[in-house]
Amino acid sequence: MEKVLYDIYLADAMIKTNYSVFSSDSARKQDLLNSVLKKHKITEAVLDTSLVWYSGNLDKYNKININLTKLFAETAESMRQKEGMTAQLDFVSESKGFVLPVEKNNFLLSISDLPNNVYTFKTDTILNRFGGAYKLQFNILGVSSSFQPVVTLCVQCVDTAFVKRDTISRNGLFTSYIDIVQIKQAKALYGSIYFPEVFPGMGILIQDFNLFHSFQPLSVAQPEK
Repeated sequence: MEKVLYDIYLADAMIKTNYSVFSSDSARKQDLLNSVLKKHKITEAVLDTSLVWYSGNLDKYNKININLTKLFAETAESMRQKEGMTAQLDFVSESKGFVLPVEKNNFLLSISDLPNNVYTFKTDTILNRFGGAYKLQFNILGVSSSFQPVVTLCVQCVDTAFVKRDTISRNGLFTSYIDIVQIKQAKALYGSIYFPEVFPGMGILIQDFNLFHSFQPLSVAQPEK
């Protein structure tokens, strides 16, 4: 399962960081997922069944993701040493962007953590930055076809706010980003994860929760009216 998730996370990252290529081509997305399934000789139904099982065994899933975090770090370091440059598995690198501080990176959400069915987040610093891309990324377990959280990401500028909303439709790596034009000065970055329902005994595992700022924009975002 660890090897399967490693390749799926890489595929998801490829889709998110090449949004202009994959956004209107669902067949290409499916082909990428199928290539991962074929490599590991499993079906999508087997993968989904396995993720459902891990949703009831979060301690085991947590160990897998801890190992994957170490593996990604080792891979990035190997690339840096081999190529003599700052390498990256995602679009943010030390030379092009910054990891923004958040309250916590790994946590398990239960019904008591979700007043009004919402988990809120924000950066622990004042931004005062012009332009660029602001990105949210984390791994999630606990999503199902009938339980799909909605993520809202907001970049507050001096005179307007840029807002992006996404629905999480599957377990694994989730990424969302907002670009703002160079003349706009960002003051704050914040957002929320809304759960359509909460119930006793529920558990949503979130790992590697991070916010980033990159100086290289990915697309043209529009301010919310």
